[in-house]
Amino acid sequence: MVEEHFQATLLQPRFGEGFLEDHAGRIIQNPEIAIVELVANSWDAGARRVDLTWPEEVGGNFEIADNGTGMTREEFEAIWTELNYNRVKMRGHNVEFPDASVKLKRSAYGRNGKGRHSLFCFSDEYDIETWKNDFASVFHVKRSSGVSPYEITLIEQNGKKGHGTRIWCEITKNYIKELNIQEILGTKFITDPDFAIYLNNSKINSLDLQEGIEEEVYSIPGENDPVRILRIDSKKTGRLSAHHGVAWWVNKRLVGEHSWKGFEGAYLDGRTSEAKRFTFIVEADLLRDEVKEDWTWFKDTPRAEKIIQQVNSYIFESIKNLMEDSRKEIKINILRRHKRSLRQLSNLSKQQIGSFVDEIQMRCPTITQRDLSNTVEIFTKMELSRTGYNLLQQLVTLSADDLDNLSEILDNWSINDAKKVLEELDWRLKLIKKIESLCDDPKADELHKLQPLFETGLWIFGPEYEGIQFTSNKSLSTVIKKLFNGGEVNDPKKRPDFVVLPDSSLGIYSSDRYDEDGEVCGIKKVLIVELKRGGSKIVKKHLIQATDYADEIIKCGKIDAETKIICYVLGSKVEYRDPFNTGRINAIPRAYSTILRQAHARTFNLMKKIEDYKNISEIDDNEIREILAQSEIEEFCLSNSET
Repeated sequence: MVEEHFQATLLQPRFGEGFLEDHAGRIIQNPEIAIVELVANSWDAGARRVDLTWPEEVGGNFEIADNGTGMTREEFEAIWTELNYNRVKMRGHNVEFPDASVKLKRSAYGRNGKGRHSLFCFSDEYDIETWKNDFASVFHVKRSSGVSPYEITLIEQNGKKGHGTRIWCEITKNYIKELNIQEILGTKFITDPDFAIYLNNSKINSLDLQEGIEEEVYSIPGENDPVRILRIDSKKTGRLSAHHGVAWWVNKRLVGEHSWKGFEGAYLDGRTSEAKRFTFIVEADLLRDEVKEDWTWFKDTPRAEKIIQQVNSYIFESIKNLMEDSRKEIKINILRRHKRSLRQLSNLSKQQIGSFVDEIQMRCPTITQRDLSNTVEIFTKMELSRTGYNLLQQLVTLSADDLDNLSEILDNWSINDAKKVLEELDWRLKLIKKIESLCDDPKADELHKLQPLFETGLWIFGPEYEGIQFTSNKSLSTVIKKLFNGGEVNDPKKRPDFVVLPDSSLGIYSSDRYDEDGEVCGIKKVLIVELKRGGSKIVKKHLIQATDYADEIIKCGKIDAETKIICYVLGSKVEYRDPFNTGRINAIPRAYSTILRQAHARTFNLMKKIEDYKNISEIDDNEIREILAQSEIEEFCLSNSET
């Protein structure tokens, strides 16, 4: 048996061709980011001045030089040969200055050393000269497809006074114009008297935050350090005409771009005049560890998200206050156009209209006044057609003893719940008052106005007749009309939902029956309300006539054998008081005065108790109050002036 001898072989991983693109990312792909990173490296090196030389076209030479600390040969080789260089671990957060006696304090931008690869954005090779301790070293750096993503060659060493670094290359790709570089550098760094940037011998004017700016300090819950928020009004300062929105700065360097990011759909939509007017600068050095490697934005961390959201909310409230007068003027103009409709609404509905206008101004900042007015008109009509609330329906089932403990019930309500109940009670009381003014009027046209009021006030007959359960049945109304040869008598509006007769009107309402699956399977109950003319007396024949209506409905085949029919016959006086009850048909006579006392009883006089207990004001919206406070003469003059 032959023994085989194996020799161990050392294998070294190779860097793939696209490693550097993956490692450095946009730093070597985006020329704007690359330029800013190169200047940031000079900042981190403790430079007081940076000079950039930029060619007029592709093929020219680019150079960046600074008077920072520079590097010895050993320092350069240690830093440039380590791909994942940890700047914070090696040198800390603070910048070292060449002259230790200078009392300056500066926080470094760098974290991972990727910014030094920025020259590869413009060329696959570059030269770098760095000097320190009166000695200079010159290196040539070139991209490689070998074991390492790039290779470094020491070209020469010589004596040189002072300190600093100079990097240059021939631009072969990603060329941008000099004007673009000037704008980029002018907006990415806040003016620092101890840091000057020159482009082709012309000083770059960075953002100056010393004049015409209002400052606020905002403390974020859970954070030790606050943020400094600066507000710039371009109308006052005449600056930043091309840059608006919120700018986040860390260590005097811009993170991302000026924008209204995070305010989408809000009042600060970028298209509004207010958004083009204001700039907010947030100095958030507390987020230094949350900045992405290429400084395009912050990392997606819970802490960064929380801080950004809270600061944006603070700015949002600030701009709301700044533009309050403008929004108020627009709101008043809109409300004035709908003043007559507003007067018909309950206080809660008026309050909701006011809140609606405020909200839509904030969330739809580009909406025109005409569209806003049309929207308010639709909303107002919807509020005018509002029906009852389940909470009130529960209240009407309480006994007198239960009402003594009303405060205990109210403890479980929100203010909004109480307002809804209060406004519903108010609306119902006004409905009762309106019915009282019409029910004894002998005029037929007034009687026809009365029937729609009862249609919205079926609750008067009992909790089960809430409008949400019983609705007008036009089909059954048509059946009754056939008794009179299809006759609607003297009905100017030709309403199909009730029958108009010479001395009375009939409204027919029904509620659905549901099967075990929750599907409609027929009609559970039919309610007929006959209103006699004011001054009329209810006699026996009127009840018989009501049962005839019920019989006609039974004959039509639209209801089944289990459907009950309740007929209320209302008049000024009742002479025949015995109801007709066959088990399926129940005809009940009632005087208007009785039914109205019944309606008052169903409100339980709760209105005053709720109002006192919850201390609810009538209308909180200032603009609504202002509009409705105008006298009718003012309204007349305004309407004439508009026409």
